[in-house]
Amino acid sequence: MGELATLAGEIISKYLDTSCLEPVSSHILAAGKIKNPRQICINDRNIASTGDMKTPAVQDLIWSCEELDLSNNNLHLTSVPEILEHFPLLKVLNLCRNPLNGTEMMDKGFVASRLEVLVLNNCLLSWEGLFWLLQICPELKRLHLDSTTIDFAKPDQGISFPNIEVLHFSKNRLSPLVLKYLSHFFPNVKELYFMQNQSEEAWQVIDESIFTELEKLSLIDCSVCEWGEIESFGCLKSLKHLKLLNCPVLEGLDVNLRRQLVIARLPYLITLNGGETITRDARDKAERAFIRYYMEEENKPARYIELEALHGKLDKLIDLDLKPKKYVSVVIEYDNKSSVRRFSQDITVMGLKKKLEPLLNLSANSMRLYFLSKQAAYGPDELKVPSKKLYSLLIEDGDTFIVDRK
Repeated sequence: MGELATLAGEIISKYLDTSCLEPVSSHILAAGKIKNPRQICINDRNIASTGDMKTPAVQDLIWSCEELDLSNNNLHLTSVPEILEHFPLLKVLNLCRNPLNGTEMMDKGFVASRLEVLVLNNCLLSWEGLFWLLQICPELKRLHLDSTTIDFAKPDQGISFPNIEVLHFSKNRLSPLVLKYLSHFFPNVKELYFMQNQSEEAWQVIDESIFTELEKLSLIDCSVCEWGEIESFGCLKSLKHLKLLNCPVLEGLDVNLRRQLVIARLPYLITLNGGETITRDARDKAERAFIRYYMEEENKPARYIELEALHGKLDKLIDLDLKPKKYVSVVIEYDNKSSVRRFSQDITVMGLKKKLEPLLNLSANSMRLYFLSKQAAYGPDELKVPSKKLYSLLIEDGDTFIVDRK
């Protein structure tokens, strides 16, 4: 580890010191006055403390800053209020990959009244430390807690943070208990983001008392293994937007069927995976597909009974295979002779000509090829496009190809 740095020193080095290799013209006006950047990024500098932030040049530069990125440094918890005090207009603070450990807390009388977004990913933060930070940031709206080491203790019923509306909680282990605690601590969350979480069937605990304000839920690369977990989202009456990608329960299903089985389970959903708004017609088709999918299953989902009561008993759809036959037997006529040959319909007109070369002792480029269907009301059609696929001709067994020499 290199020499520890200070925030004030790195600000001077990057933004004010004209001997620095980085250009500073964008930060200094023609009259020599310091331009006030709204965004300041000083990451990966081994910053361990704030330093002398009261230096006039530093104060003049940072007073209007609204977004501060200090990720991947060596800051501890006690430095956070010092930083916030010197950035009075700060709205976004990124502290990911900082230790943020330590138990010594400053006076709770300090309040960061403007901070709206706090990023605490990959920090060695305790629950007590997080609790203290949330107390001094009463206007916080968005909280990032990805890859956290926090051990959530059993919550005091009087402790919650209703100001938090968006919570990122990716790359953490989810249990039913943790999910309940998150709902208790952040009762007004409208958006929840999970990615690469091991869930241990956590979503089975969902009921109407959990995440009552949740409108948007994102589950990507999460271990959702049972349809029952997805069905539990139906208890979330306010849930309108769901992103569900790369989850084990969806594996092996056709994309359209997968979408229909999810939509049918969640009656309040408006969008799925960021797609178009789910129309009444699309929902109706999804619910009918759901009924037909499970109608012969012995153990039907609870949702099946509800949908059958809504749509009535449906007939099973006839499974029609409308795909063209892969191979056809056709008549080949050339020089007043005919023979029957079997070909794949996936080849082109030129491909057929090449296959006929050894049979007719005639080069493909010397052939003029005609197609005559048994159903044709007129004479044969010349096939002039070499790249045309045979299946586009709707060939049936017994149809005829006529070859003439050019």
